[in-house]
Amino acid sequence: MEKKKITMGKKRKTFSTSTSSLAPSSSDVSSWSHLPPELLDQIFALLSPADRHRFRLICAPWRSVAKQCVPPFPLPFEPPRLCLTRPDKALSFFDLFKSKSLSCSLPSPHRQARCFGYLSGWFVLVSDQKPSRACLFNPVLNAEVPLPDLEFPIEKAILSAPPGFPNCVVAVMGRSTSIALCEPAGKRWQVLDLGQRLFQDIIFWRNQLCGIEIHRNMLICNFDMETRRTSILTVRLPELWKSDSEGFLVESTGGDLLAVMRGYHKFFVFKLSEQCTWEYMEQIGDQALFLGVIRSEAVPVNRFLGSGLRENSIYWASRKFESSFGIAVVYSMEDEAMTPVPVSGSFESGIMVSYLYSDYSDQVESKFV
Repeated sequence: MEKKKITMGKKRKTFSTSTSSLAPSSSDVSSWSHLPPELLDQIFALLSPADRHRFRLICAPWRSVAKQCVPPFPLPFEPPRLCLTRPDKALSFFDLFKSKSLSCSLPSPHRQARCFGYLSGWFVLVSDQKPSRACLFNPVLNAEVPLPDLEFPIEKAILSAPPGFPNCVVAVMGRSTSIALCEPAGKRWQVLDLGQRLFQDIIFWRNQLCGIEIHRNMLICNFDMETRRTSILTVRLPELWKSDSEGFLVESTGGDLLAVMRGYHKFFVFKLSEQCTWEYMEQIGDQALFLGVIRSEAVPVNRFLGSGLRENSIYWASRKFESSFGIAVVYSMEDEAMTPVPVSGSFESGIMVSYLYSDYSDQVESKFV
């Protein structure tokens, strides 16, 4: 299967598929292609991300309707899956609620690479070479966006938007003190001048870069990619925060910034107020938090009733199996109980991911496979 490299700023007018069974007959096309665009708009809005890709493959008029739907627009909710790395370096997307896996083999150039970030179907992959080769890779589209080589080892990478959007910026958190930014079309990384700081987690929030450092501070950075100017606001973390505990930053379903501290048997959640003070949250309501070393997000439980997804709960994924809990656990904020999620097999690098079939594919040149 041929991989297509993406050229930023260009759009692909046609597409192809290697799945012949998806190709409708000429009579089918002639009958279905004349449906009113208004009706197709309503149908498209109700489809899952995977079905929206199938929708695009029917015929040119349907493809045109899909391209005219400008994201973001409401998606039928699908709970995140647990992305695991198998011993053969293939990816396995495990459904926590149906106990089923979807496997995906990476092309040979990426089988020895490690995943450090994810957004809307795109993985940030970094090789073990020196300097390290980096790229954005979408296994569903089999598409790749090259990134500048990395001269230092990293712990995490985040994206402000999917590739192809004008505001797409990639940020990497180094293992030492470095945080660097680049645009997908850029030729080099811009290292932020933040002094000697060691970070636990970073996130893009309200067009700002926020990071937890181990000395119980959170930094809010405003940056300009053109002028390279950076302004920094330092916010002290709550008194309950322990510097040796694992910390996560996640945006709530209501748009608030949450800082989550993982204790051995309990999670502590704090919300940042408009006055830059922290509010301790005993409950998180009708949302669930999915936390991981390189990816965290909040999801609204009421959009997927009957799935087994628990409200007021935290789903946490570890990079490797731990003797007491395994690779994934669910924590109830109400009764403070931590329950392992059964995952069979030998895996590592647990990552919570969602929307494997991204609705942003029309923003970039890609090849459907």
